Amino acid sequence: MSVSVEIPSIFARYAGGQTSFQAEGKTVGECLNDLGKRYPELGRMIVTPDGRLINSIDVFINGESAYPRPLTKPLKDGDKLNIIMIIQGG
Repeated sequence: MSVSVEIPSIFARYAGGQTSFQAEGKTVGECLNDLGKRYPELGRMIVTPDGRLINSIDVFINGESAYPRPLTKPLKDGDKLNIIMIIQGG
């Protein structure tokens, strides 16, 4: 199953200059795993070593938030996955 993935441009340096990809997987987590295998540095910027999203990352599927358990959200062929950086501060 192929899913379109968009990442923030700041992460392009970890992915050969790219911000758009096709990934394979039935869930968000599987697609991010697929990306992480191809681009290990990018994978480390999005997912922790124990398999959770980095705190400053959010995921949207076809424009809708994947919260509260984004990595287990199912995907359909042709879905669009957006990886978004959350601006934090005080």
